[in-house]
Parts: sequence; C-alpha cells; structure tokens
Amino acid sequence: MGKVNIADNPNPAPDYMKTVVFANPLNLDANDSNAFYCEITGDTTINLLNSRKGATYLIQLDMDATGGYTVTLGSLFRAYPTGTSSIVTTADAVNLITIVVSKAGYLIYNITNITVETTTTTTTTTTS
Repeated sequence: MGKVNIADNPNPAPDYMKTVVFANPLNLDANDSNAFYCEITGDTTINLLNSRKGATYLIQLDMDATGGYTVTLGSLFRAYPTGTSSIVTTADAVNLITIVVSKAGYLIYNITNITVETTTTTTTTTTS
C-alpha cells in the first residue's frame, strides 16, 4: 500500500477524472469519460455502461468520513487475479479500480487501496 499526502490538495479528483455525484446504483457512462471520481456516502452498486472492448478505465472511489458502506460491483466485473481485489470501505479509504474490457465484454479489474495521510500541525505554547 502506498501513502499519499493530500494536505495541500483540497480537491481529491485529478483534473482528468470526471467527478460523478453519488447514487445507488452508481451508473458510470463510458461515453462520458474513461476516468471517474466519486465520494461514496452510502451503500451502492457500481456499473460501467457503454464500455468498449479493449478499452481501459479508471475509477477512484473515496469513502466519506463515516465509511462502512456496502459497495458492490455490477455483474460484468471480474477480478484479476481471481478473488484478490476488494474495496476497502473504512472511513476516508481511497480505492483505485483499474479496468480492462475483455473481448467478451467483461470488466477485468484490479483494485489498489491507498492509505491517505494528512498533515497535522501541533502548536505548543509555553507561558512563564
């Protein structure tokens, strides 16, 4: 797991990602972008619509400060290697889902879970 310091970046979505408003189900349209960002604020099922065979996609899912939600992937998603990828749903977790669409139209994916580290400043005052 890598560590990312986001203290200097209040907007976690990179410029190249399409920010999507949370919904259940969360239907992402590949005609709009090949990279998506969404803050997860409740239980949801994620679907990627209109994907193209051979194309690659990236989905960044950030859990809100509450976390603990049930997040499932639609029926066309297939983990690679099988059974090795899971979405971390703890508070403030960040998940990057990399997808390649197979010839059969399945969404072959792998998930990278990122530990987010914020900078905390402590001030000590001494009086005499």
